[in-house]
Amino acid sequence: MDEEIRLSLWEAFSDFFLDTEITDVSFRHAASIVERSGISLAEAEAVLWNEVFPVLYVNLESVAGVWAGWPQEWLKANLHPSVGPARRTGPQFAVQAVQRCWEQTLGYLVPHA
Repeated sequence: MDEEIRLSLWEAFSDFFLDTEITDVSFRHAASIVERSGISLAEAEAVLWNEVFPVLYVNLESVAGVWAGWPQEWLKANLHPSVGPARRTGPQFAVQAVQRCWEQTLGYLVPHA
């Protein structure tokens, strides 16, 4: 996967971990990034769960977490490509919260024939 595509997915998915209310705008944006990436849903899901989730879920546990987003350079320095199918491992509340975000995102994807 191209580094630019991966970074755009990291940026879009990182919104799921902000200490703010996540709106439909975020889900629509993430869906549009997934569609434009040209990768499969399974690959996009693996990026979310294997690359973004392990690093950013801790923000969901924080009383005063990040709410304005993470700079690209921070994401590049702290998130790392992985291989393999999506692994949903971590605190159950965080897994459930991010799973709801993923499902909302899927609802905005255009079905392909």
